[in-house]
Amino acid sequence: MTMLSVCQAPPVLDPAGSSWQECAADCRRVASDIVVLNELPFGPWIATAPDRNNAVIAASQAIHRAGVAQLAELGAEVVLGSRAVDRDGANVNEAFVWSTRDGLTATHTKQFFPDEEGYWEARWYDRGTRRFELGKAGPIRVGFLLCTDMMFLEWARYYGRQGAHLIAVPRATPSGTVERWRTVMSAAATISGCYVASSNRVGMQGHMEFAGHAWIFHPSGEFLVETSDTNPVVAAEIDPAEVENAQRDYPCYVKELST
Repeated sequence: MTMLSVCQAPPVLDPAGSSWQECAADCRRVASDIVVLNELPFGPWIATAPDRNNAVIAASQAIHRAGVAQLAELGAEVVLGSRAVDRDGANVNEAFVWSTRDGLTATHTKQFFPDEEGYWEARWYDRGTRRFELGKAGPIRVGFLLCTDMMFLEWARYYGRQGAHLIAVPRATPSGTVERWRTVMSAAATISGCYVASSNRVGMQGHMEFAGHAWIFHPSGEFLVETSDTNPVVAAEIDPAEVENAQRDYPCYVKELST
């Protein structure tokens, strides 16, 4: 068995400040093998403004470099998350697997971006190379769907077909959308036969209110655990044998359409 945890983190995590120290302490208390962080966890959510600003992008990339350097403070063997990083002049939202043994491995760049009030991501981020690759989180094979990527469920089924055990969904979603996200993650687990784990920001950043509600779903689509204001980090045991059973069962065994 592997212990997996998700968290609802403060809206602005400063790797040099108390917000990070408190988040790390909460994660250490839960003592999981794998921790899932929220989307672009370090520094402010920059896509609140409609106009792209290169100085703001550079600052976001810098604070993510600083944050990644401190992931060992979470007390887990493996950390799953995303970071702002420059790839050949493109500002990409890059999913990563970090481990105490292997350091950081990039596996995916966010491909689907909203373009609306508070979420002008299509203007701030570039798609970069399309990658929906599996990473290794100890014995667990993991794929990423970064926030809005999750709304395109064909990729959840794709990961299941590739033999993933876990789909990690770092997100930054607002209040008022909780049930939408809960529904789509349950569906993703059901059609992929994978565990689905998602962490989120919580609280106010300026006029933005992030919803919290981090979750883990069973490969059957059953809801397992959820964070709250009193329990900002929660955990569940995940078992690859449960994934193998689900992927042999309906609807996962149904064959794809021939091309």
